[in-house]
Amino acid sequence: MNTYLSNKLKILSLIAMVLVVFIHSYIEITINNTLISQSIAFLQYFISQGVARVAVPIFFTISGYLYFLSYKSTVNDYITKTKKRLKTLVLPYLLMSFFIVLSYTFILDPLFGHYINKSINIFHNSITDTLRVIFIDPLPYQLWFLRDLILLSFLSPFIYYLLKYLKIYFILILIFLWLPITSFSFYIFSNEAILFFSLGAYLTTKQDILLQIRKRRVNYFFTITWLLILIIKSVVDIKLGINNTFSCILLKISIILGWVAVWTLYDICINKEDVNKCLLTNSTYSFFIYLIHEPLLLSTLKKLSSLIIKKNELFLLFFYFFNVFLTIVICIIIAKVLRKYTPKLYSIITGGR
Repeated sequence: MNTYLSNKLKILSLIAMVLVVFIHSYIEITINNTLISQSIAFLQYFISQGVARVAVPIFFTISGYLYFLSYKSTVNDYITKTKKRLKTLVLPYLLMSFFIVLSYTFILDPLFGHYINKSINIFHNSITDTLRVIFIDPLPYQLWFLRDLILLSFLSPFIYYLLKYLKIYFILILIFLWLPITSFSFYIFSNEAILFFSLGAYLTTKQDILLQIRKRRVNYFFTITWLLILIIKSVVDIKLGINNTFSCILLKISIILGWVAVWTLYDICINKEDVNKCLLTNSTYSFFIYLIHEPLLLSTLKKLSSLIIKKNELFLLFFYFFNVFLTIVICIIIAKVLRKYTPKLYSIITGGR
């Protein structure tokens, strides 16, 4: 992996992280027949339930690629990688999950319990429920990504041999299972997780594809088609809601096109040294933003802004974007403070990143 590809993966991770915050920044509104209401709904659907939904597949693909890039099918290599993931994945997962449970128990539940939709108090809940929330179904719901990634890392030998013998056919099988034409589920992790993690693994055998710098006109086709599909999907979402079969099909197609579009747009749009330097600097905080942006920070901003939005829905669009901006800025400020004054603590929280 050369420097250009390394920087590309870091910057795409940062962009994907911003998109994840947009997914979670969606503000629930009652859609009526007015132009303003439908326009606001359309924009939120287009971004949070459209453009931004490519973020998680990008993360899983990059994670799979980096995991299998130097993979050796030996017991010692598996043990080494597993030990490393205990530090980089398992420890941050457990620390953040446990921290939020304590925060809800001793601060949020006593003070704001009536205003919190999902809460837990270790003194009121059973041991089983508390353990489930810490290890399986964490209150910081974004941790499902780490949970699935941990499981996939542990199962990496199986993925390696399936790719070794089935090659691209294994990816095609996973795509079939991921599409909304079957009700099959892996249960312990999402179909999307294993598909794109395995795709990243497969791409380690196709280095020439990743190392190419694409600036051809055909690349714009993917972007335009991706955005057109998302426009149609957003209109359908307004009419039928997001949980309908047609929207689901459009979403899956858009994710594939969006993945390719984002990958190629990087080569076209983000190839200047000054831009790269700024994005590279902030890309070091991607994982920290992922860990702490929910549920204490972004959800709090959404609840506060909803008080104003109830009085005038025109403020919704402002807070929709402002909450994302402020959340990311606050996360980066906290990260910089921790790195400067408590570098060891920051390293433990982020798994040595």
